[in-house]
Amino acid sequence: MTWIEDIGAYLQTNGIGTLDTNIFYQGFDSIAANCITLFDQTGLESKSTLGKGMILRRPELGVRVRNASDATAQTNADSIYNLLHLKINTVIGSTRFKRISGIAEPFFVSRDPNNNYIYSINFRLEIG
Repeated sequence: MTWIEDIGAYLQTNGIGTLDTNIFYQGFDSIAANCITLFDQTGLESKSTLGKGMILRRPELGVRVRNASDATAQTNADSIYNLLHLKINTVIGSTRFKRISGIAEPFFVSRDPNNNYIYSINFRLEIG
C-alpha cells in the first residue's frame, strides 16, 4: 500500500468512513453526496537525517469532506483533524510517519453545484 492508502484504511478502521463507499482518493465520487476524498500533494523537499542515513520524505495530505449537512461536514472534518493531527513516530499500515501535523484547522471551502458543503483540511507529513 502507498502512504495515502494507509491513511484511507486508518480512517476506515477508526470509523470515519468506508473505502470506496464514502472515502475516495484524488477526487470526490460523482454519485455519493456525503463523502471524503484524500489527495497527495507536493510538500517540502526531502531531507537527510541521522547523518544522511535516512531520507525523510515530506509530502502534504489534502482532505476534502463533502456533505449535504453543513454541521455533519464540519463534524466529519473535525474528527479527521483530531484523529491525525500531531501523530508522532506512528506506524499506520505499512508507513512509518515521523510526524503528521495539521497546517490549519478544518475550514469551509464552498458549496458544490448540488448545494453540498465542502470542508478542507491540510496536513504536513514526514515519512521515513
